[in-house]
Order: sequence, then C-alpha cells, then structure tokens
Amino acid sequence: MAAPPVVPGALMGTDGIDPRLHLTNTQEERVLSHEDNFDLYLYWAKRERDREDRDPRPVPDAPWIVLWKRMTGQGHRVVRPPSGTPDAVAVHDDNSSGSGSPGDEKTLEKSQAVTAQVGRPIADEGSDWSEWERHTAYHLLRTASWQAIFYMITSDILGFQQAPYSFYTLGIAPGCLVFTFLFLLAFAGGQMLWRMYMRLDSEQYPVTCYSDLAERTYGRMANVADARLLFNVGILITGQSTQLATIIEYKFCFIAIAIFWMLAGMIVGQIRSLRNFGWFTNLGIWLNLLTMVLVMVGIGVFDPVPSQSQHKDLSEPKSVSAWVPSYTKGWYMQQVGVQNIVYSYGGAMIFVEFMAEMRRPRDFWKAAFLSQLFCYLMYMFFGLYNYAMQGVYTSQYPSLDFQNRALQLVTNIIGLVTGGIAMCLYAHVGQKTIYQNVFRAYLRAPSLVSRRGKIIWPFLVIGYWLISWVIGVAIPSIATLGTLVGAAAILQFTYTFPPMLILGHWMQSDALEGEQPWEPGMAPGANRTDTWKQASRWKRGFRKYWYVKIALFLYFLAALANAALGIYSGAMQAKDGFSGHVIISFSCKTPNEGS
Repeated sequence: MAAPPVVPGALMGTDGIDPRLHLTNTQEERVLSHEDNFDLYLYWAKRERDREDRDPRPVPDAPWIVLWKRMTGQGHRVVRPPSGTPDAVAVHDDNSSGSGSPGDEKTLEKSQAVTAQVGRPIADEGSDWSEWERHTAYHLLRTASWQAIFYMITSDILGFQQAPYSFYTLGIAPGCLVFTFLFLLAFAGGQMLWRMYMRLDSEQYPVTCYSDLAERTYGRMANVADARLLFNVGILITGQSTQLATIIEYKFCFIAIAIFWMLAGMIVGQIRSLRNFGWFTNLGIWLNLLTMVLVMVGIGVFDPVPSQSQHKDLSEPKSVSAWVPSYTKGWYMQQVGVQNIVYSYGGAMIFVEFMAEMRRPRDFWKAAFLSQLFCYLMYMFFGLYNYAMQGVYTSQYPSLDFQNRALQLVTNIIGLVTGGIAMCLYAHVGQKTIYQNVFRAYLRAPSLVSRRGKIIWPFLVIGYWLISWVIGVAIPSIATLGTLVGAAAILQFTYTFPPMLILGHWMQSDALEGEQPWEPGMAPGANRTDTWKQASRWKRGFRKYWYVKIALFLYFLAALANAALGIYSGAMQAKDGFSGHVIISFSCKTPNEGS
C-alpha cells in the first residue's frame, strides 16, 4: 500500500499551529528562557544543517505542479522511513505496483502512526514515544519547497498599487534609482536573516519567527517585532474599505464598511488552520497580475478621474517629470515617495516563518531573490507605465483612476479578493506571533493547542482586529498611513534590524575564537574565558573583518535616519490632509471621495 503524502498542509500544521512550536515542555522552557549560551545554538544548528544535507528525501512539488501531475495521472514521490535510524530515509513512488517487504510495511505503519499524531505536542521524556518517533514527527512536518516559498514571499510582498504614486512624488529618474537601490538593500537584508537562521536554528533550539533571531543575539528585550503586522492589517482595512465604497459609489458610510471588514476578519480569524493557504497565495499572485493588466488597459484607453488626484477637472496638461517634480508641495513629499517604496518591499518580518517550513532551508535564498526580483520588475513596469500615461493625474488608487465603470468594477472586485487573502495571511501570522512571543513568554499562557489556549485564541483574534480597525480608520489615507508604517515599522524589519542583528551575531561568533568549542555534556558557559563585561571579548569580537562591521553599523544608522525622516514626512502629510479636510478620522466620508 502506498504511503500517504507527508502531512496535509505544506505550510502549517494540521491544526493550524506552526509545527516548529510542537516541542517538549523542556524544549519550550529552553526556547522561552534563552538562558543557554550562544555556542549551544551554533553547535546544534551545525548538526541540523548536516542532517538536512544528508537527507535524500525529495522536496514536495509546488501546488501547481502537484495539480498538473494529478490531472495527467502522474505519481509523486513520498517519504518512507525504512529503519529505526532517524537519518535513514527512503523514497517511494505512489504509482508503483510492487509490494514492499514485511519489514518495510511494519516500518511504514509506524511512520504513519507517528505522522498521524503530529497534530499534538510531542511528549516529554518518559512517555511511550521513542526518540526516533519524536524525531520523525518533527522533520516530516517540514515539507515546503523553495518554489512554494517563492509564491508565499511574492504574495507577501507584491503590491503594485503604490508604485505609480512613488514615481509621481519622486520623478522618473529618482524613482528608478530608489526602486533599484532599495531592492538591492531589501535582498541583502533577507540574506542576512537567512544566514543567521542557518547558523541558529535546530531541532533542539528552533527558530520560528523574527523575534527569535533578535532574542538569540541581544536577549529578550529585543523582542519588538510583533506590532508591525497590526499596522499592515490596518492599512489593508483602509484600502479594502475605500475600494468597496468606490464600487458602491459612496452610498454607504465608510466607517461602517470598515467595521464590516473588521467583523469579517474576526470571524475568519477564528479558523486556526491554514494548511491549504498555499493554494490561496498562489491564486492571489495570478489575480494580482490580472488586476495589473486590466488596470493598465483602463489607464491606457480611458481618461483619468480628476477627483482621485484632488483635481476638479482635466484642464491641466498631463505633464511628466524626469527629475524631482516641481508640482509636489515641500521636500517631505519626496520622502513620502521613498517610504511608499519601502512599504512596497516590506515582508522580511515573516521570512523566518517561511524558512521554518522548508524541507531544505538552505534553498531559501533562491525563493527570496526570485520573488524580490519579480516584484521589482513589476513595480518598475507598472509604475512607469501608469505615471507616463497619467502624469499629474496619477493617484494613490490606480484601479479607480480611469473613467470606465465596468472595468473599474472588475478590477476592484478582484482587488477585494487579493486584499482579503493578504489580510488573512498577515493577521494569522501576527496573531500567532503575538501569542507565542508575548502571551507565552511574558504572561505564561498555555500552549495554543491546549484547552485553555483554544479559549484564549478567540479573544486574541477579536482584540487584534479591533486594534487594526482603529489604526485604519484613525488615519484613513493609504499614502499617509503607508508612509508612517513604512518608516516606523516596515523599514526597521527590512533595512534597520538585519544589519544590526548580523553585526551582533558575527561579533558573538568571532568572540568564541580561541575558546574550547562547546560539546554536549559541558555546562553552559564552562568553556568561556571572559565575558562581555571585559574589553578582551569586545576586541576579539570586533577585530575580524572590522571594516565590514563598521559598514554594517553605518548602514544601521543610515536606516534609522531614513526612518526619522519618513516619520516626519508622514506626520507633515497627515497634518496637510487633516487641515485641508482631505483626511477625516472616524468619518463616514471615504478618503478618495470628492468634496
């Protein structure tokens, strides 16, 4: 009998819980306390990478390839552990007609039994689970290929709607330069996180989110990554509400529409399983591309809508600026364009969650590079085309800025679907991150799979969506909110924190040179010759490649300066919007509705 596929759900556990969180009580205490030393993480991570390199199991196909194989009657390969050795793995084709040996069948039954139980926390020492069974259950849950992660990252990052407005505020040449430069820096930041993950993650000490990297480097007080996704969901609530209000021609109160999206999120958020979410993210990418093509057709064929760009009519020429435009008010408007580009590349915060789902995390760099390159090309193509066609009439909502009602309806309905998918992704990951890193670490909440955890979850979901709704309707302007969030949150996780994290990581790693390597059986810290309270350790940590470390620190300071400028620009833009009654908090008036 053929073995079943390796657990349902390539990117989440069968009950919707991150499979990397199914730890023994002892493991969870170690992960949450972070009292062990840095060299323990390095030791176990190296062993984990060696095991992954020896693993001959095939990486599962991407969802679209699996669908094609099923439609064409092709078989796909699944895993069969043939012996009691954790690293011994065999491959079996589900179309093979031959029968295995009795020993293989017996081993297969045991493997299936282990796989069937992976939805519950792995038992503590002393239970009837063997070490091999715990090991097998743990590793069978990591199934995602780099192709599947490519779709997830692209779905997370791709949001082409803001690209034209960035060119509008910056001009063509500066816009191209900033888009290219920030693409390269965003890729570099993702690679820094990936390198840290590869050196810190292991079965004994799993890295499950961005905060874990910060805590392993600078301690628990560095765990500040949880709030950013709240703002992302708030921005999406604003965008979704604006699109829906425009579709129905402003015949319903904006704040009531925002409440509708909030309530919908609260209901959908009660579903704790995202095991089939990979299909929706793939679908979201194709729908995004379809929307982009339809919007380009609308912009190329039909006239702009004057009210979308705060114009009364179309009497002004469609001028396009090759350099910094003269029509923007104040230098801070260029900074608004920069922060919108920062927001366009935001997504590094949940890169670590994607790595934790991969069969071979060593391949993550491929997924990150290709997805970020794809998004960069789409932004450049769509943004330049839109700005060239509309000039000064370029708006924050390209799908609403052409005079064809039918095409507007189609593009915005598709946009509501893709926006809903993005909201679910951000909210679900954000809720689980907050539960694990705040509720569990500081409030000692129970496991999310426990009875008490299941009671707490609905209240967390309600609170999460309520706060996101308040953020969205308090500043109901995509450009303003995107500038503030881009500068205060997204810029930090994509550009500011990675160089500082890898700087601390390399300094700790280099400071270990000259000390006896840690080995199992040694007490934590027994191999240390000095501490960070002594200058000798700082000298060892800084001496090697000192010029690279200085460059990383300067990169960190430059990102902080850009963040400060972005926050100031967002505040100035909000001030202009509120003083001119363009932006009204908690109002029935839709932000893009004419006066």
